[in-house]
Parts: sequence; structure tokens; C-alpha cells
Amino acid sequence: MADDSAYSFRQRVLSIEESSAPTNPVQHTLKNRTGSSRDTQQQLVLAEEFIQNNICNPVSISDIADAAGINIRALQRLFRKYRGATPIQVLLNGRIAAAHEIICSGKATSVRELAAKLHFSNPGRFSKLYRRTYSVVPSEQIRAHQGKANLRDLPA
Repeated sequence: MADDSAYSFRQRVLSIEESSAPTNPVQHTLKNRTGSSRDTQQQLVLAEEFIQNNICNPVSISDIADAAGINIRALQRLFRKYRGATPIQVLLNGRIAAAHEIICSGKATSVRELAAKLHFSNPGRFSKLYRRTYSVVPSEQIRAHQGKANLRDLPA
């Protein structure tokens, strides 16, 4: 029964579209609702640039959607379709990659400090995500890279 009502609704919409003049705003809205692929690509680029430029800033999904010029649900669909992940997963992956760069450069002093700098509210969750990505806990890498930095500082 629900399929019949959905079918009849679609038929009514189609008949309205066919009988309407080209200036009908409803028709215009229905035809342009999906947007072009260029618009979609531009929205994805804008969202990803915003994420990259704000790795060390507090960011919400609504901030990303606003930067891309679309609503939250459209943003989520866009990332699922083209990136196979949610926008927040992409943000977290970017933050974990940034943490890895900071650790490898020898600038990290503690997991807690690094997690806070990258806006992880829970250092344990940060460590778990880092370990899942790099197969080593961040504290071990911090100690290893601090040791290398100390060796570089010694006179030859």
C-alpha cells in the first residue's frame, strides 16, 4: 500500500512538472535539487580544505558543512560516496596524521599534551586511534623520537 501511495505521489509531481510553465519555481527546484557534479566536487574540495586548515582547531560537523555550503546530511552523503568515510572520520584521520608528524619531528612531549593540542578530549581514545593507524602507541614513539633528538643535541 505504501508503494502505491509513493507511486501516485511521484505521478502527481511529474504531472505538475509537465503542466507547469518553465518559470515555475517548484519545477526549477526539483530539476536542480541534485546539483551538477562540478558543484559536488567543489563542495567536497571546500570541506576537505576546511578540515586540513583547521586540524588544530575545534571543529564540528556543522562547521564543515557551512564551509562547504551544504547541509550536514548532504555533507555526510558526499563523504560516504567519495571518501568511504564520514567527515568526522576524515577529520580524525587528519588529526592522527598531524600527531604522527609532530611526534616524528620530536616536538611532542607527552600524549596528554598532544591529544589536547589536537582537540581529543580523551587521551586514551587518541592513543587507541593512533595505535590502530600506526601499530604503535604514541607514548613509545614520543620516547623514541625524544631520544633521537637528545642524541642530535650531543656534540660530535
